[in-house]
Amino acid sequence: MHMALPIQSVPQATDRYPVVVRSMTLLAEGVLAVEFIGRGVELPPFEAGSHIDLVLPNGICRSFSLCNPPSERGRYVVGVKRANPSRGASAYVHDALRVGQTILVSAPRNNFPLAPQPALSVFIAGGIGITPIWSMIQKLEADGAEWRLYYAVRTRADAAFLAELQALGRKHPGWLDIRFDHEPGTQMLDLGAIVGRHAGPGVHFYGCGPTPMLDAFEAATGVLPAVQRHLERFTAELKEVAADALAEFEVVLAKSGSTVPVQPKASILDTLLDAGVEIPFSCMEGVCGSCKVNVLEGMPDHRDSVLSDDERARNDVMLVCCSGSRSRRLVLDL
Repeated sequence: MHMALPIQSVPQATDRYPVVVRSMTLLAEGVLAVEFIGRGVELPPFEAGSHIDLVLPNGICRSFSLCNPPSERGRYVVGVKRANPSRGASAYVHDALRVGQTILVSAPRNNFPLAPQPALSVFIAGGIGITPIWSMIQKLEADGAEWRLYYAVRTRADAAFLAELQALGRKHPGWLDIRFDHEPGTQMLDLGAIVGRHAGPGVHFYGCGPTPMLDAFEAATGVLPAVQRHLERFTAELKEVAADALAEFEVVLAKSGSTVPVQPKASILDTLLDAGVEIPFSCMEGVCGSCKVNVLEGMPDHRDSVLSDDERARNDVMLVCCSGSRSRRLVLDL
């Protein structure tokens, strides 16, 4: 999972682990697989769909999806696509990060988990969005579970894990549909037809890729129960400011009892950091979930791309990097 965010200082957190770059492999045009092993530490286990933060030596912290199977306990592998233009993270990984170098990574977090015991898992991936889905497919293969993959990528040269996926396609005829949509004669994926073909009790749909694809995914799966559709965005979804969102409010820190006023156009996260409050953060766009905080009182204005509809309705958690308040007072478990 690669996300763009402003250059920032490295967040203070306790769940950081020193890792060594063991290998760097070219996966596709402009895409590197970077393998990390623990440097004197045991790496925490992870679930398929998880991501980790890379704390890079240039002072930038970014989230990237793990693409290796979760059965592998001794290493983390992420796929990093060079962004054009890059705001610092992907360019550093491609141009400066080297085998043998030590950096810090966060413990894995998962905002895109596999559903337990689905009747069928249907994956729709675009471009670098294949990285978390490849981990999921490997997990399902190990479990003997049934799945389908619809993968759209510009050209063959841009397709990560192409050889491995084609091998699975020979093993499971009809399970994979890979489209090179910038090559002559290729038709675009029809997401509405895909959902209509597979929808049924216990069938779960997963989408990961560029914003236009995910917008189409949401439209195509909107008729399904919310529990059967899952997506992960790499960049923040553009949202209009809610009419009843407040321009100015106050945040009460329950553990210290202090009150911090949040000024118009300022984020809760920036305000807390300026006040000396230590809180984990990474993407600054509401797509990674690292700054999730429990809400004890008040009505958040949710503007993230992580929380489910049920979580937003409960209003007991929020992402403070991008969300605001609909009430004059928010009490947070900080």
